[in-house]
Amino acid sequence: KVGEVKHIVYDESDQMFDQGFYDDCVYLTDRISKEAQIVLSSATITSKVQSFITKEITEYELLRIGELIPKRIIQEKIYCEKSEKNEILLEKLEKSNYKRALIFCNTKTKTMSISEHLTNHKLNAKPLSSDLTQEGRLNRLNLFKDGKIKLLVTTDVAARGLHIKNVETVVNYDVPTRAEFFIHRIGRTGRDDKKGYSLTLVCPEDVDRIKEIEENYKVKIKDITSSEH
Repeated sequence: KVGEVKHIVYDESDQMFDQGFYDDCVYLTDRISKEAQIVLSSATITSKVQSFITKEITEYELLRIGELIPKRIIQEKIYCEKSEKNEILLEKLEKSNYKRALIFCNTKTKTMSISEHLTNHKLNAKPLSSDLTQEGRLNRLNLFKDGKIKLLVTTDVAARGLHIKNVETVVNYDVPTRAEFFIHRIGRTGRDDKKGYSLTLVCPEDVDRIKEIEENYKVKIKDITSSEH
């Protein structure tokens, strides 16, 4: 019975609330024992997470663990037009000495077209999106972990919850639609106290969003447009 529950853990709460489970968690919280211990974890404190904490938990201790963006991740950006993205991506990858790289874009269609473009230029790339079955996604991730796929072109389906060692490079082919997704994406590199690298391609329509990201998370992403372009 719910009323007999002594401990409840809301994990990945920011994503869970975004997927529509906020009211379900409120329902559970209202019905468990007042003596029950609640643990809520979240990679980012979104407005929904903050609302749940203050309205539903009320008595709590907040623990911030680690850095939101580790300083060991080198962050760079290039201002460009949409039509230039594929060529810039190809040039950067051909110059880089990476074992594993994740390329993030905002649509499933792009995962296909970008991976095809890279494959046509003799790079070992595969797409990953929710269009694949669960088994298909796991198989592709395992091939990536084993080094049999060097480039994984993916949507935000791979931006969180995955623990893949030795991802040296993350490329934001598209600036994410929401600021907190940027944190999840680049957090795939620079893990286990190793250095990481992230590159973001910024089109004219993305300028305000990249400024928002820099301001919200107090980071300065180095502009390398002139040296590359």
